[in-house]
Amino acid sequence: MTGAHSTSGEAGARPATPLRETARLAAYFTEQKWAALLMVVLGLGAALAETLGIGLAVMLLFALLDQSAQIMEGGGLLARLYGAIQSVFGASASLIAVVFFMLILFNALLIYAYQLMAATMLNLVAERLRDMVHRQYVTVGYRFLQQREHGELIHTLATETWTVSGAFFSIARIVVNMCAVLVFGLGIFALSWVVGLTALVCAVAVFALLRLLARPVRRLGQETLEANQILAERMLVSLTGMRTLRVFAQESYVLRVFGSASSRVRRLAVRTERIKALIGPLGELGSISTLIIIALVAKAAGVDVPTIVAAVLLLFRLQPHLQEIETHRMALAEMQASLRNVREMLDRSDKPWPTEGTLTFPGLAREVRFENVNFFHDPRRGPSLGDASFTIRRGETTALSGPSGSGKTTVMNLLLRLYEPDSGRILVDGTDLNDFTRASWLSRLAIAGQDVELIEGTVEQNIRLAAHDATIEEIRAVCEMVEILDDVECLPDGFDARIGAGGLNFSGGQRQRIGLARALLRDPEFLILDEAMSAIEPAREDRIRRRIAEMMRGRTILVVSHRSTPSIDADHTVFIENGRAREAARA
Repeated sequence: MTGAHSTSGEAGARPATPLRETARLAAYFTEQKWAALLMVVLGLGAALAETLGIGLAVMLLFALLDQSAQIMEGGGLLARLYGAIQSVFGASASLIAVVFFMLILFNALLIYAYQLMAATMLNLVAERLRDMVHRQYVTVGYRFLQQREHGELIHTLATETWTVSGAFFSIARIVVNMCAVLVFGLGIFALSWVVGLTALVCAVAVFALLRLLARPVRRLGQETLEANQILAERMLVSLTGMRTLRVFAQESYVLRVFGSASSRVRRLAVRTERIKALIGPLGELGSISTLIIIALVAKAAGVDVPTIVAAVLLLFRLQPHLQEIETHRMALAEMQASLRNVREMLDRSDKPWPTEGTLTFPGLAREVRFENVNFFHDPRRGPSLGDASFTIRRGETTALSGPSGSGKTTVMNLLLRLYEPDSGRILVDGTDLNDFTRASWLSRLAIAGQDVELIEGTVEQNIRLAAHDATIEEIRAVCEMVEILDDVECLPDGFDARIGAGGLNFSGGQRQRIGLARALLRDPEFLILDEAMSAIEPAREDRIRRRIAEMMRGRTILVVSHRSTPSIDADHTVFIENGRAREAARA
């Protein structure tokens, strides 16, 4: 799995388990601790009410059968409870029935309140996790995202955050069920220590048997996570690359690869469910065996019939709680890979973070200077930019020229604060670029390129990215400047026309002109043009260049080109090849 870390055990730490992974994630939800405590209290209250209800049900049964004397003759907890009820309500079976009904109603209300709280908490945790993971994506260093597969990132944000919220629900249910088991167990022991001890021994044996199933489920959970990430990647390829795939007649290949990934997810899910399905039958088998053993032991020990009936009823109610504990433990084992993945994504300590800076950029007064700048995409392959030194002067048009892969994009990404130098400095009027806040620096820059990154949405939304408060008149003006206005207004939906995935509803030249309009709407002091008109016909390109030159007079332009002699007149040229920069002599 791309970007995953081994967490079988950090140096000097205990191996990670689902409970420990969930506990680490719980640190992000300290403000919800009281709601979680309330869930446990409600669950515990429901278990207490149910225990008392079972005792009352036994009393009611024997009272209706005129066998109340057996309760008093047996002595013990039931006899004392029955005597207390008689002293308050009398010996009437109808009054016992009313008390029994009221207790069951109270239990139902507690369960309802618990379920409402659980649903609220489940969705609250899912929302919080989605927001936190999304914030990481938006704010983390760009290099980190470049090293991750898009399918993995989408799967983590869209699916695993919800899966992890289910882990918190499973933890809450385990705690509530353990409380219920404790209450029912104490009730059984209070009725008869012989029955209670027998039930405890049998429960431990059944629990140990069920726990053996968790190990293969944990392994299958990791495999399922990886398979789902691959499937998400195939979905992304099919949706965003549809035009390319069809142009190369790859429909059958896409269907085959997607079908294979989808089939693997299905097979892993079936294998997991096959193991989880054993919980019910094994639990039932354990319950029946336990009841038979208890009946035999209780009869041999001379336990009275009302006590045996009450204990059996409590045991019947206890067994589902034991099974649910194991069901949720197994669910946690299945979620362990997702828990680890989300926790690692939220961890801030092992990721690059952009330097935010503290100074407000006042505007470029003199120059931007690269001083011995080095940048490594991969240290094993040498620098992408090596010891680069050159100057971009204010008010000039600087051409950055070099072959594909020479380091031009790295220079642009450094200027756009997507990267930071591994060594060396970028000085803006003598001040380190990283000392300025990103927002104040980038507010003065704009870029338009050959690979225009148009986003899902409308034409207007894409252009307005440069200035959210721009008026429609201002948007129309820049569109007219780059000669895209007529194209847009001819569309049925005009500026509300959808861009489509990657802007494929428009031609290459139209996409570039939309990108140019977006850059010019910012009214930048520093404009970067990265082969920004390579798909535009020459006559139109010449007209647009003249308009941009007029608009940017006295301001700074960086023209990026793979040609050794750029098609635009430049005041200064920087040649770059194999990451090495060389400035041409200024006139």
